[in-house]
Amino acid sequence: MFADSCNIRPLRAFTDSPEKQTLANVRDSLLSALQAQDSNEVFRFVNVLKNSGYDERALDNYELLQIYLMMNKYDSALVTLVNEHFRYINESYVDEFSNCSNRAPYSAFDDELIAYANRIIHLITEADFQKQLDRISDGATTQEYKDFTNLLKIILKNTRFNHISKRSDYYAGRPPNRDSFQQARFYGGSYTKEDFNDSHVFDSLIEKLIAFKNKYPESEFNPWIMKQVELKKDDRERDLKKRHYYYEFFYTGGIGGDYFISPPNGSYEWNVVLQINRIILSLSYGRDDYFSHGWNVLLGVDAFENKFFKVVPFVGGNNALMAGTQFEFRPWISELGREAPIGCYLSIKAKYVFKYGEKGGEADDDEKHSKHRFYLGVGFHIW
Repeated sequence: MFADSCNIRPLRAFTDSPEKQTLANVRDSLLSALQAQDSNEVFRFVNVLKNSGYDERALDNYELLQIYLMMNKYDSALVTLVNEHFRYINESYVDEFSNCSNRAPYSAFDDELIAYANRIIHLITEADFQKQLDRISDGATTQEYKDFTNLLKIILKNTRFNHISKRSDYYAGRPPNRDSFQQARFYGGSYTKEDFNDSHVFDSLIEKLIAFKNKYPESEFNPWIMKQVELKKDDRERDLKKRHYYYEFFYTGGIGGDYFISPPNGSYEWNVVLQINRIILSLSYGRDDYFSHGWNVLLGVDAFENKFFKVVPFVGGNNALMAGTQFEFRPWISELGREAPIGCYLSIKAKYVFKYGEKGGEADDDEKHSKHRFYLGVGFHIW
């Protein structure tokens, strides 16, 4: 039933050939049979087109699915749909641009059959697609097919079909020609923000897939089931890395800001922080009751970091030489994006600083003075 490799090879274009005109006439006859609801004639013409040697170029699988649905052949519609989706997720088509692709060949016609089918059967929005799955579930002849269709409704809830016309070619910058047109037959399938907010969404989907396979170990749909399990495990792994990027990427760098105050004497600092890998550069403006006010530049190293804690020794200065160690606790971490491991966090900080310099920034009999400072602070960082 299922295509496991790139073995669906579209034929060369046959624009205005005698063979194409013959097939156009058959498609006209198929349209008349559909309008008359003559099942025998419908599938006789379907067989002529599918066995013509032009396969999907004569009648593509999108049109075939529509025909099965129009004729209430729900089991056949389900098999056609799943077979096509399996080819899509396996990139089992061959096209002119790559050896293996999910770009499917479409029929080479833009005729009344297409217009009629699109008026009767809608599959091009998520709601349309789900409505047709409801019809298949209600009309399927076995409990296995009903259960499988209900599973499809969950796994493919954000999926719809692509439909093309001459206008599709025009907007893609190509001459209006369907004779060799190919594109992905499905669109969507991504997960919503609500899905991602459920940390167990992928585990739940995997459990449902495995449950179907266990219930129907001989099902013809099990290759699709196992491919979906593989894809969902990959999705889960990617989501975990994005959701918990700090498991593996502690030293990726970032930018942020800190505010510190020294409770014993009221000294304070505002810091702008840039981290590149383990190296941390801080531009600090502060007030100290002993040393002069002003800007300082500090250079630190990310010596230790895990999900909640971070330790940074540093040196630097301007109005005084400084050395010390900063301790950081992160009570809150969140993500800013899923397509890249970018997040943000709030931090509670404490640091010790040894300062050495001239009092008030002025010469004091050429004497240098040293002080120990302890600070508490808060910070916000994009990581």
